[in-house]
Amino acid sequence: MADRLELVALALPADCAPESLPPSVAAFMAACWPGMSRAQLMDRARRLALRASLRVRPEPGPDGTRLYALVLIIGGVKAELVAHVRRLARRRGARRAKVSLPPVRDVRQAGLF
Repeated sequence: MADRLELVALALPADCAPESLPPSVAAFMAACWPGMSRAQLMDRARRLALRASLRVRPEPGPDGTRLYALVLIIGGVKAELVAHVRRLARRRGARRAKVSLPPVRDVRQAGLF
């Protein structure tokens, strides 16, 4: 049985500057939150007209997380992000997990990019 994935954090690769990201990728990063599932992550990408691919990276992540390469493609432009993901084992016979909701945003808080 497949494990459920939960996003811990999104990061840029070391050689990528935040200013070099396309606006739709920056909007995608702003729309993500810790605790969202893989399905929610892919749905956010689709809503912003991004094609997304999530693949395991070979190096281990910190604190028991796995590192995934999240590749986002829009109009021939490719942006790669590093997703820190935690695996949550499914329990047999358990009800479906509650959907992770985005945190309430303070209107006074400025965007990251």
